[in-house]
Amino acid sequence: MDAYQISLLLAFALAIAEMLTLSFILLGFGVGMLAVAGAQYAGGGYNLNRDVLVFAVASAIAVLALRRVFKKKSDQKRLEQDDINRY
Repeated sequence: MDAYQISLLLAFALAIAEMLTLSFILLGFGVGMLAVAGAQYAGGGYNLNRDVLVFAVASAIAVLALRRVFKKKSDQKRLEQDDINRY
């Protein structure tokens, strides 16, 4: 089994785990792992430094993008009435 195939399995495992948790963090990590699988397929195998860098950058971008896409509308509501703790 090649390195990119193992990375693909891990990406799908993270996507399945995301379906169980619904936090949208594991989905970003799954996208990062999918990017690692692509880098391993294009780059000819496993390279620790490249794979960690690709995973970190792709995961950070994916988590931030998914948070922006899937945020709740209620997360941005401002309290329009006076705060009860204000004296």
